[in-house]
Amino acid sequence: MIMGGSTHFSVFLLVAIILLCSSSETVNATCYASEKQALMDFKKDLKDPHGRLSSWIHDVDCCKWEGVVCSNRSGHVIQLHLQSPVREIDDFGDEEESPLSGKISHSLQNLTHLRYLDLSLNDFSGIPIPSFFGSLRSLRYLDLSGAGFQGMVPYQLGNLSSLRTLSITCSVYSTDLQVDNLQWLAGLSNLEHLDMGGVDLSLASNWLEVINTIPSLVEIHLFSCQLDLISHYNGGRDTFVSLFHANFSSLTVLDLSRNFLGYVIPRWVFGLPALASLDLSWNSDNYLNGPIPSTVGNCTKLEYLSLRDNALSGSIPSNLGKLSSLEHWDISCNELNGTLPESLGQLSKLEELTIHDNLMEGIVSESHFDNLTALRYFDASENSLTLRVSVSWTPRVQFETLELSSWKLGPRFPTWIRSQKILRDLNLSFAGISDTIPPWLFNSSLQFVDFSHNQLHGGISHILCEVKNEYHDLQYLDLRENSLSGEIPDCWMNYPNLTHINLNSNNFTGSIPRSLFHLEDLDHLGLGNNSLTGPITFDFLQHAKEKLAELHFYVHDRVTAESPTSVLIAQVSPQEPHNKSPTMFGPTYVFDDPMTLGPEPSSKIISHAHGITSSASKEEDASQIGIMNLAFNDGKFNGSALSILGDYPFFQKYKEMAIVGGSGAFRLARGIVTAIIYTYNDTTQNEIIDFHVLVLHY
Repeated sequence: MIMGGSTHFSVFLLVAIILLCSSSETVNATCYASEKQALMDFKKDLKDPHGRLSSWIHDVDCCKWEGVVCSNRSGHVIQLHLQSPVREIDDFGDEEESPLSGKISHSLQNLTHLRYLDLSLNDFSGIPIPSFFGSLRSLRYLDLSGAGFQGMVPYQLGNLSSLRTLSITCSVYSTDLQVDNLQWLAGLSNLEHLDMGGVDLSLASNWLEVINTIPSLVEIHLFSCQLDLISHYNGGRDTFVSLFHANFSSLTVLDLSRNFLGYVIPRWVFGLPALASLDLSWNSDNYLNGPIPSTVGNCTKLEYLSLRDNALSGSIPSNLGKLSSLEHWDISCNELNGTLPESLGQLSKLEELTIHDNLMEGIVSESHFDNLTALRYFDASENSLTLRVSVSWTPRVQFETLELSSWKLGPRFPTWIRSQKILRDLNLSFAGISDTIPPWLFNSSLQFVDFSHNQLHGGISHILCEVKNEYHDLQYLDLRENSLSGEIPDCWMNYPNLTHINLNSNNFTGSIPRSLFHLEDLDHLGLGNNSLTGPITFDFLQHAKEKLAELHFYVHDRVTAESPTSVLIAQVSPQEPHNKSPTMFGPTYVFDDPMTLGPEPSSKIISHAHGITSSASKEEDASQIGIMNLAFNDGKFNGSALSILGDYPFFQKYKEMAIVGGSGAFRLARGIVTAIIYTYNDTTQNEIIDFHVLVLHY
């Protein structure tokens, strides 16, 4: 016993000595001078307007610099976390960042122990991905996503045989990065995560064969890669469909969405044993067509399945109930027919089901919802399905969003909805309901209500004004195209969050209630085609809050492009005897210029500048008088417009223009637009204009 105790003590002492040495080594490890200098040279070529690399100074150990991680044992730099952090959300709902820019120094080649490199979400303004990255042989993680790189992806990346993760996505609105041959990818024999979303692979006809040689792959993300598989053939057969054996035994995620895939869904896709997420949505040019293969029932580990926006036809496979792990399923915007299989009710983990805009018809019964206890989002609108349930039915499912537009639900209002305690969004439009709106409806937590295009009758005063809740979060109310009658209630102050009210085409009488004008956030009010009387006032101005919005975008004016956005429609000839001015007095242009978030033509389009300009001066410094309308089609101001009057900045470096009005969210707008020429081509006269907008509105 004593000897055994002595042995245990010796082992404990040995372990303690090892841990002590390891701890001592951790404390004393500092970065190498050569690697510090490599990082300083790297910083020298970067532009860092927000001071993200302010800790990178000679007097500080580089292992303590922001974004730098060193090995605890050796002191070598092994990780660089230099992704751009998200700062805030702008008025268009997009993320503003604090990116690094400039050039990437070859000095990074000296970081021979680097395993992790993340430069994502920076702005390297169109420079190519450095080919010397292929010499960083220790790399296991490389993320260059959304960093503004352009050109061909260097084949030298195929030398990174230790790489586990490769992410080089770019914006889905651009094709800044291209690959003409993916053979180099076969060198990444240990690759597990491949993300090349947005990279143009239209010339890489061998992409599937190459990827099929990498059995270690766990995730493949190739969305928006311009894959047009119907045109690439192997021995006269479509490669996507004719692949004999998919060597993806470890694959859990496959995303081929937003491409140009044609033909049918191949059988091998639903033969992947570990597949948990499959996205083949938005292949809306050639369209994936044909039926959903019955082999879908083999994917028992599938949690996410999106096949939306294709041309799939036929009925939903009856073995759907075998997908016991399915949580999200989207087959909307196809041409599927038949009815919903009752096996749907076996999907106890299903949380979101989206099947809108198909050709389905038939009966849906209580059994379809028996075990869908996890279902929260159900959008089955724009189908011709009929819900047939007993009057006393109390479903076990609790919806947050329920969209049943165009279903046959009537003629009575479905009373089972009263059992829904967490319902926020409810769409029962075009549902054949000929009934009164039940008084209990607005005691719930509803935010969005659309009962339009039914035969609802009766009044709505008791429904809206006699509810029990003190707080109402209702934001959207659409009751148009019904037979509702009586006076419009005057209790709208109880619904302060309303942004949209549409009561058009009913039988309402009386005057417009004054409480409507207390709704400070109201963007849309529809009262037309009723029998209302009394004056229309602007009382809402007494209660509406004036808001200040600051916007920034770029206008692209192309005069001589293949598809010009600015066209000359009138001009006085220089030989005209009455034209004695030294300038071209009188040229008149109409324009429809795209407005983008960034200066690049491929940047996201958020609006268009429509208008007309005319040279209205006989002086040397010609004045371009312009009338312009900025019609926004994205973000929080979607559907709104600004009206601008003043000197339009054609050929002038800086201009100010007045905002003289607006519509939608910009009611009674006033403010100023400053416009600066960002780029101008003397030969083509094409230009990009930097717009800053400061606008007051209600």
